[in-house]
Amino acid sequence: MDEAIARCHTKPKKPASRHRVDGAAKESHQQLQIDAAATQYEAPGDEPLAVASRLTLEKPFRLDRDLVQRLRRREVNAKEAFTIRDASGVYFRASLKDRDDRGGMALPYERMERSPEPAIDISLACAVLARQRMHFVVQKATELGVGRIVPLLPDHSVPLEGLAQEQAHAWAGHIARAAKQCRRASLPGLLSPMPLDSFLASKVFTSADRCLFLDDQSEPAPLEAKAPQRIVLLVGPEGGFSDAERAKLASLSDL
Repeated sequence: MDEAIARCHTKPKKPASRHRVDGAAKESHQQLQIDAAATQYEAPGDEPLAVASRLTLEKPFRLDRDLVQRLRRREVNAKEAFTIRDASGVYFRASLKDRDDRGGMALPYERMERSPEPAIDISLACAVLARQRMHFVVQKATELGVGRIVPLLPDHSVPLEGLAQEQAHAWAGHIARAAKQCRRASLPGLLSPMPLDSFLASKVFTSADRCLFLDDQSEPAPLEAKAPQRIVLLVGPEGGFSDAERAKLASLSDL
């Protein structure tokens, strides 16, 4: 009897330990993949371009080295237009005349009557869509004034290993060109693709005043009368969130 009890207690130890090791190795491998996606696809945002002096129409002004580098990130070439704010807070459209590694020159040609920058900080957390439709998503989100874009990897989205096929490396370029097209002075940030749980634990989500969970199977929630200043728009994949994900989101008090 004692031998039988001993066998019952000792026999499962090895496979249980192997299972834990295999699970840890799988988690570690997935984390390495996520970290690699961060370095490959992430693109930091940028504040509005600005100069410390007042600008005058048709009067050239000098661009320092930092501004030239930031214009390169926006893919603004010589003779192309960009938006910049002067010391009085007024936004201008200016034409880049020339640039080099030390700086450049630009000419303001239009005074903008209102700020082109969004008054509310909006983060779009969108599940990665198939057939390269994320190109359209990041372009239009930029034009509509979001502050950052978070590609999500929920249960029914394109998986992590499918990002290369979706040309995720091109998302940052679409954002830069869209910002130039819509006359924004700032550049929205692109965060690394991440699982839903990672996003819900991130500062982007936890620091938001309001999260709007766009789901056709959830009960509508009333909006507060006071307009929030930091909003998260949470959009699921083409097949919708899984039941487990929907239950998790519905349990959050601020949704």
